[in-house]
Amino acid sequence: MTDLQVDGPVVGLARRRVLADEVADAIRNAIFAGQIDLGQRLVEEEMASNLNVSRGPVREALVLLAQEGLVRMERHRGATVAQLDLKGVHEIYSLRTALERLAAECICRRASAEDFGRIAAVLERFDHLPRPLTRSGVAGVDLAFHDAVFQAAHHERLYRAWLSLRSQIFLYLVHRGALHQDFGQSWLKDHEDLLEVLVRRKPGPALKLVEDHIEGPYQRVLQANRDPSAL
Repeated sequence: MTDLQVDGPVVGLARRRVLADEVADAIRNAIFAGQIDLGQRLVEEEMASNLNVSRGPVREALVLLAQEGLVRMERHRGATVAQLDLKGVHEIYSLRTALERLAAECICRRASAEDFGRIAAVLERFDHLPRPLTRSGVAGVDLAFHDAVFQAAHHERLYRAWLSLRSQIFLYLVHRGALHQDFGQSWLKDHEDLLEVLVRRKPGPALKLVEDHIEGPYQRVLQANRDPSAL
């Protein structure tokens, strides 16, 4: 799985990149930017021509994006961009809550001072984002923060499970109003509070704040699905 390319790379698991990764990056970024619509059919031949590559790397890229939940692969229908429906909202946010609770528990037991320093360093990136702030810019830092949190848990399979949700969460942050309306003022304080409670290594307060931290975006996405004008 490749790293999200939003206002700088997000720290991820290292692996050798190949042409299919670059094709996946191009398709992913086009989806994030709204250049490819949600639910749109992805025709291998057309995409290969547009990207000036053969169909092989496109096919591999679509498999990678399907693993991230951005693309649906169906027999006889081919590949389409995933839709952001209510069923997906419930599944993604319920799973995210379970994963982040486990991450918080692991951090309270295992995280080092260096781990906390890496998380804090992500927060410093917020002040260096181009102004005026954009949803995509803040969403990129948001995912980098949570990436660092999951890495601080020192639980490889947990981190890989998080990676399977990360791209879908970005879509909710950018396209379905998961961020606060006043994200320019609220985002940094919310995440500083979360880091502070993790540093104290108190599982009870940490789990409660993690749940509250995820419940807010979840409710905003539900509202946006009920009332598109709320976006």
